[in-house]
Amino acid sequence: MDIVMITYQMLALFLLLVTGYVAYKAHVTNDDAVRYLTKLVLNVSLPAQILVSFLAKRGKVSNMTLLEVTGISLFCYVVYFLVGVVFVIVTRTPKKQRKTYIFMLLFGNVGFMGYPVIQAVFGIDAMIYAVIFNVMFNFIVYSIGIMLISEEKAGKFNPKLLINTPMVTALIALIWFFTPIPLPEYLNDALNYLGNLTTPLAMIIIGGTIAKMKARELFNDWRIYVFTVFRLIVMPLAVLAAMNLLHEQQYLIRGTAVVLAATPVATNATMLAIQYDGDVDLVSKGIFFSTVLSVASIPIVAMFL
Repeated sequence: MDIVMITYQMLALFLLLVTGYVAYKAHVTNDDAVRYLTKLVLNVSLPAQILVSFLAKRGKVSNMTLLEVTGISLFCYVVYFLVGVVFVIVTRTPKKQRKTYIFMLLFGNVGFMGYPVIQAVFGIDAMIYAVIFNVMFNFIVYSIGIMLISEEKAGKFNPKLLINTPMVTALIALIWFFTPIPLPEYLNDALNYLGNLTTPLAMIIIGGTIAKMKARELFNDWRIYVFTVFRLIVMPLAVLAAMNLLHEQQYLIRGTAVVLAATPVATNATMLAIQYDGDVDLVSKGIFFSTVLSVASIPIVAMFL
């Protein structure tokens, strides 16, 4: 386990966020650019990443292992939700912010940050487990997640929000996984190129969103500090306890679940908040603090596995 490499990876992602911040402040990007980049990521680069990352692992794990890890990942979301409920009760979170906080505790950065961190901590053999967790993430975030983060003006959720490009792509990838149909090499390469855009663009979007906020708005809510502790420390400890409850003995599966639980708020939270009229400021603060502090917290969590 290379703790230095993990720390370097975290610093690299943070620098991408800083780049987005500086670009916005220097008027290289603006509100329109952030909005259109968001659409580009959600509808082009992210679906490409989902499809390629999942199909590339066909034949490398058995169907039984796939089902086992899928069940574990779903169980982890139950744990995440319980931690979220505890948080809103302990902090007496205002009603209008409860769903957003629960969203941020449910959905960590298991793809953009999770993939490189898992590879740095456990090596390439653990990547298939991270991919399975990420597929479940996409099913849940683009269904339940949208319901949590959207603010419907009429007070009624629109089921059409569930029909979106990442959700449909995840479904196609899961079905395709069980077929012998190969992905043409030229198509695989094209999708890889597109998928590789996701992480830098997502961090630039977050940086630009944070740049729009006044400095005092980042530090004016004490709950965000408590939330960050829950997101980065309480969550992985809760998942570790869950793995003990399940008697999960496979080190790579167990370790992957715990490290992914220690990731900061999902970067696409900002993009979804923008697209579905959610609390963009609160989400941006959650991502900012959890991402910055995860540079130190993830290596610490990894040391105790």
